[in-house]
Amino acid sequence: MAPDERHLLPIALGLAAGLILPFALVHLDDADGVLYTVVARNLSRSGSLFRLTFAREVFPAFREHPPFFFWVWGLAYRAAGARALPFVGAACGLATVGLAFFTARPLVGRRAAFLGAVVLATVDSFFRYQARARLDPPLVTLFTLSVLLLSQARGRTALLAAGGLAAGLGVLVKGPPALGAPLAAAVVVAVSGRAYELRDARSWALVAAGALLPATGFLAYDHLALGGTWWRGYVEDQVLASLLHRRHDSQAGAGRGFLALDTVGRLGPWALAVAWAGWRALRNPRSASGRATFAFLGWAAVVLLGYAFASRTFWHYGMPAYVPLSLAAGVGLEDGLRRLGERAFGAVRSIAFAAALALAAALPFGAVTFNVEPCPLGTLPALANAAAGRSRGVAVVSPRAALAEAGILASHEELEPVIFHDAALLGSRPDLRVALLDADLPIPRGFREVAVHRGWRLAVRDAEERP
Repeated sequence: MAPDERHLLPIALGLAAGLILPFALVHLDDADGVLYTVVARNLSRSGSLFRLTFAREVFPAFREHPPFFFWVWGLAYRAAGARALPFVGAACGLATVGLAFFTARPLVGRRAAFLGAVVLATVDSFFRYQARARLDPPLVTLFTLSVLLLSQARGRTALLAAGGLAAGLGVLVKGPPALGAPLAAAVVVAVSGRAYELRDARSWALVAAGALLPATGFLAYDHLALGGTWWRGYVEDQVLASLLHRRHDSQAGAGRGFLALDTVGRLGPWALAVAWAGWRALRNPRSASGRATFAFLGWAAVVLLGYAFASRTFWHYGMPAYVPLSLAAGVGLEDGLRRLGERAFGAVRSIAFAAALALAAALPFGAVTFNVEPCPLGTLPALANAAAGRSRGVAVVSPRAALAEAGILASHEELEPVIFHDAALLGSRPDLRVALLDADLPIPRGFREVAVHRGWRLAVRDAEERP
């Protein structure tokens, strides 16, 4: 190993940090992030680990996701406030880049692992969505950690149990998709030429125990101590409803191939490197790089095919597949650079190092966040806060769900949103003095418009109409 190759991982991590961290330093109204921030804030104040809540009348019992990572966010919020939550996500993103490197290194060597880590760090839909209060970053981190530990366990008890446990904790972050990690690891092991390891029943038992223990313990406690509230609210109303095609609030209407096509498309030009690696693997399937490429593509297929059985699919569900696809791209890039000669790889390494330094220097200026949109509600939350009164209640009226807008009101001003799909229903709620309305809706009787911003109108109840 050349001495300068010891610096490959720090260069990749520096590049990733320069791209991810700026988003922790700017104001972002992420649709899921604002909702989860409020849940974490309420948890940090109540200290009730299993009774998560968003607002009095919107998700008063929040069971949309398991509680584990909300505990992490709750601790971060208590320690440093809402601004700490994006840094938790950023740490997950950086950890994922490092884990990707260590997963690929024994299969394809340091250079291809480095190039794969660089590809992952520079995928727009990866680095833009790490420094946010979302569940995707920790899920991807735990998924990748599980694959790393299990693919390199080679029968060692501690690594097998730890790899299963990483997947099990992923289940407590974002549900059953994390259980795909042991399957992905099995694909990596088998395709890498070590299929004989998969015949060991003891290994499977250790992995299964680690993977199932967290969720089993959680659901047992839920049944015995909480009356099954999480079983009904999450397992039945979320997981089973999606598997049994009772929920369709997703992007899956674009077709079963939507997620795979979208995920590959989000790689941008790196998809060409994946295609080149795949072509080279087909021509030399028994080579180390060919086996590794098939292993990475199989890993990605486990992630993407897993969602084919569910009726709910969003683009960010494909994030765990970014890791293996990026590593496959690294194999393709390394092959191309090797053909160009030693100096070609040195040039790429130097460019990555220079980019990491430039991004670090530009960090205070948020250079990579130039197209981050301002708050979609502008000054409306502050105006609503001034007019809401003691009840803190604000009606959010829209024919769509409007959860993002409700989350912005709750996170920015600690208001209590109440969602209506019909403005006529406001007549039954004289306690609500303020209404945020979709711009296409008329101002309801008894209200007057006070401000407009983009697609929303803020109205307050006339003085004579107030209770």
